[in-house]
Amino acid sequence: MTATPPPTYAATVKPDECALITEKFARRLAWPFARLAHRLGWSANAVTLAAGLAWMLSLPLVVVAGVLLGRGQAVAGWVLWLTAGTLWNIGYILDLADGSLARMTGTARPSGFYLDYVFHLLFKPAYLASLGMALSLASPGGWPAAAFLLLAVLSIPANWSASSAAVEHVLCEETGKGRHCPDSATDPAAHERLWLGATDSHAAASGKMRGLLTPLRVVAQEVLSYYGQFSFFSFLALLDLVWAALSRPPFPLPFTTVAFTFLSLALTLRIPFRVARDFRRVRDGMDAKP
Repeated sequence: MTATPPPTYAATVKPDECALITEKFARRLAWPFARLAHRLGWSANAVTLAAGLAWMLSLPLVVVAGVLLGRGQAVAGWVLWLTAGTLWNIGYILDLADGSLARMTGTARPSGFYLDYVFHLLFKPAYLASLGMALSLASPGGWPAAAFLLLAVLSIPANWSASSAAVEHVLCEETGKGRHCPDSATDPAAHERLWLGATDSHAAASGKMRGLLTPLRVVAQEVLSYYGQFSFFSFLALLDLVWAALSRPPFPLPFTTVAFTFLSLALTLRIPFRVARDFRRVRDGMDAKP
């Protein structure tokens, strides 16, 4: 009896991967975890659940860490903060490992995609909000605490990409009702109108390495939009810890504070522009019958 050959990394690659960080770095990091899950006999859905659990557990830990840091309990606060950062990245790696495992074993199914995106929709809006709440609780009070709390609330719709979610809802409903079902093989122009064209963020990652500045711009966009947020804020947490150990600042999270303020404001301010852009895409791409 011929032994089954071991799975290869090539078998786990997502052919239409759009995230440059994922394709060039994170999925390779997730590959050993996918192999381990395969050896343990885990299903892809089990890995998805583990990723989602890690993400959801991180949310209260960040908030409690903010409470402890605000009360001057630095050691316990930093332990929880760094534990939460570890869980962010564990969840992200497992979130990639589940797809790698599904492709490796030939078990990729729409139900698996659904479960995966459920956790995205739960965690994505809550992630920055938990950081804002923690910064509010860690601040000395007064207007800084109120400002961080306001930014935390605003970051919920900002980080959720509500306009994109609305576009996807329209596409699903129109397709489900049979009003827009062009065949990409026989009518590529109509198929392009249905899916409103591929934006830069959804284009294949393999095409984003051209030129000198394009990869840097794309990575910056991915940090802003979701893919790199976990690693970015984890790195800032380490900088904050070193800064706190060396200088004992009155506020324990200066780097995270600046980055969270900038990111939440940038995401919030671009909401009307994204909504207007996607409205035009829907109007121009779907109002005209294919």
